[in-house]
Amino acid sequence: MAKRFLVAAVGVPLIIAVVFFGIYAPVLFDIAIAIICAVSVGEFAHATKTLRLYQISIPSIIFAAAYPILMTLGFGSITAYIYTGIMLSMMIFFHKKITYKDLAYIYCMSVIITLALSTIVMMKNLDNAHASFYFILALGLPWMADIGAFFAGSFLGRHKLCPEISPKKTIEGAVGGVLLCVGATCLIGWIFADLIYGGKVSVNYISLCCLAFIGSFLSILGDLSFSLVKRNFNIKDYGFILPGHGGFLDRFDSVVFVSPFILMFITYFPVISF
Repeated sequence: MAKRFLVAAVGVPLIIAVVFFGIYAPVLFDIAIAIICAVSVGEFAHATKTLRLYQISIPSIIFAAAYPILMTLGFGSITAYIYTGIMLSMMIFFHKKITYKDLAYIYCMSVIITLALSTIVMMKNLDNAHASFYFILALGLPWMADIGAFFAGSFLGRHKLCPEISPKKTIEGAVGGVLLCVGATCLIGWIFADLIYGGKVSVNYISLCCLAFIGSFLSILGDLSFSLVKRNFNIKDYGFILPGHGGFLDRFDSVVFVSPFILMFITYFPVISF
């Protein structure tokens, strides 16, 4: 528990710094997501023992770092195309060393992680004036669901949610996660609308509650999905860079599921308006 608080003590100020300075330099959001994507893909490659296959691991990490930035500049599609071409070429040129299974592991997950997390950048590009709000929402919603599930499950957990995949998760924890997620998301909306934006925008709390409610379940789904991958590879964590949490991918696995949903939701059901 002490390690988790230590990571929070360091990580939260960094996120706040990105949010604050990102108002003046939006490219910071792109850079932050690029770093998260690159580290997460590197962790996955290390965990699945494909990192040592440099012909495919290095292009994957470079793609993860480059895509969020180049996408903003209008080169997202060509970046993905070039990456795909390089990966298939490496399999051909080094077919005695690289198997299709190796390629499928790292290519599939690199694309999933990078494109999913890059939807945070898409939200910024969609509404640059409220980029900070969407950045906090995309990270805060799944994290609040996780925190609520952790504490509710620790104190009230009795019935296992999915014991064969994640033995520690409980139904009571899931309910606690949903409740905290909805409450915290509404609080985030109020803080931005009334304190940061000074009442210049209004928040549709009904839409925000629906977003948080559905998003909290997607967060659980994302967590379970990546836990199942870890079980298939017989690993506890994807990395070790965040003491008490594991790696970046252990912390952002639920964001991979939630962020694309938030982008789709706000496109059709805006949560803030002038």
